[in-house]
Amino acid sequence: MAEKTGQDEHSSGAKLKSKWLSLVGLVVAISAVIMDGTIMNVALPSIMQVFNLNASNGEWIVSIYSLIFCALLVTSGRIADAMGRKKMLVWGLVVFALGSVLGALAGKFGGYAMLMTARVVQGIGGAMILPTIFSTMNAIYTGGMRIFAFALFGSLMSAMFGVGPWLGGLLVTYANWQWVFWIEIPLAAVSAIFVLFTIPDTYGEKFRGLDVLGLILSIIGFGGLVYGLIEGKTMGWWFASKGSSKWLGLSIVPWILFIGIVALVFFILWENYRVKRGKSYIIDLNVFHIHTFSLSVAVQVVFRTGLIGILFILPQFLQNVLGMSALQAGEVTCCTGFASLVSGLLAAPLVKLTSTKTVIVWGMAIQALSLVGIFFLFKTSFSPSSWAIRGWLIAYGFGLGLTSAQLSAILMSGVPNKWGGQASSIQSTAVQLASSLGVGIIASIFTAFLWTEIPSAVNSTNLSTQEKQAVTSSVIATQGTSIPEIEKALDQNPDRASIDSHIKRGFENGIADTTLVSAAVLAASFAMCLWFPGKKKLAKERKETLEEDEEEQIEGVTEREEALD
Repeated sequence: MAEKTGQDEHSSGAKLKSKWLSLVGLVVAISAVIMDGTIMNVALPSIMQVFNLNASNGEWIVSIYSLIFCALLVTSGRIADAMGRKKMLVWGLVVFALGSVLGALAGKFGGYAMLMTARVVQGIGGAMILPTIFSTMNAIYTGGMRIFAFALFGSLMSAMFGVGPWLGGLLVTYANWQWVFWIEIPLAAVSAIFVLFTIPDTYGEKFRGLDVLGLILSIIGFGGLVYGLIEGKTMGWWFASKGSSKWLGLSIVPWILFIGIVALVFFILWENYRVKRGKSYIIDLNVFHIHTFSLSVAVQVVFRTGLIGILFILPQFLQNVLGMSALQAGEVTCCTGFASLVSGLLAAPLVKLTSTKTVIVWGMAIQALSLVGIFFLFKTSFSPSSWAIRGWLIAYGFGLGLTSAQLSAILMSGVPNKWGGQASSIQSTAVQLASSLGVGIIASIFTAFLWTEIPSAVNSTNLSTQEKQAVTSSVIATQGTSIPEIEKALDQNPDRASIDSHIKRGFENGIADTTLVSAAVLAASFAMCLWFPGKKKLAKERKETLEEDEEEQIEGVTEREEALD
């Protein structure tokens, strides 16, 4: 029988000793986890060179973290509710730091196998940390502090998408690749200290015994989906790419996606069965009956799918067309991160002046319009300057900060404390799946547009038919990374400048068209946000949730005290 419990403050005598110091601990923790997911991409070329890896092995250094992280989010959120969120968070930081140590030492001891082990351990630690942070915030902060905390965290998560690669570029350029691991260790240590001494332990709905089958089904389901979404662009979404594994004439990707979907269907049926019979469970599907929660999850999926587009394709233009280094490209894209951080901090006072819904809607509109601006920038000017791009990225980041800052807050507003860990883990899983889905979709759309733009651009040159085919195939297959090599190969061609401009123009048109698709996706999420409740209705929902929390808290304390007697 599931045992309902609320916050543990009354039963343990624990109190929130400092709302600001506790916030520092949580901020440092989430910075470490989110940064780890973005910083590794920049260090990857150096790591591949040190370990003499091929492209596939190199990609898995990044992918294995995402796979483990996403597969365990739902389970770890539920366990945190039961065993205590503070304990889960501290142990998650310990595990994450251990993975960082293993990764930093892999160059001297253990090699590639140890590096992959380190990434698995980091993924486990990250899955323990992220959902626990949001459920803890939902339990310990109220009123204006709650608005500010969620605003800060939302803007930080968005900022790290831009700042992480830039920081990674700095570390690799001026130190070495090991520092992308070493930097995580003091962050984890500082966070653990603040969490231990400033945050009370809070609980959700406890359980007697672990839902083992639910645990297995969730790992297979979410793990299968993430694996398929990661590998689809490489191994083939339907038919196997050259050199990739296949089964019954098809790529293994659709089979793995099918297994993942079937596992999730059985997972949902199984969880519903156990909840109805009062047995321990991983997810109580009744949480989706909360309007703001279910709508927020849907918005997050659409929003993140569109968000990832510009972050995926723009660095390729900066490096392959403008000839920037990874560090220089990172300096341009980090404008998005800094603008997001600023607007995220402004979101809290803006919510008080207007409403959460208004801030989210305006943020979404600014993002969509900024992408439209980037579309026209690429369509109307050849090789636009990095400063023009910075201007639109700052506008985009400003809207991103407003939206991200409040989406998590409105998602958790109607969620009672007993479901805090489940709700935050569902949100985190949805974001991870949408990000993986977004990369796959945008990469496919980008490739499709390149097939439209590059052949017509190359056909306008004086290259031979064979050369045209070779250039077209190379640019599209590498999504632009071969452009610098093609430029070198054309050094002796008298029409080099004309050929080069045609190729780059076709590539830029592909970027512009893909950016417009991302803008359309964000416009769809803008329309969905109009269904969020207004200020009065949201305040009423939050008040009812707090009253439910108080009732659950009293019941939980009584039950535990009786059990102790």
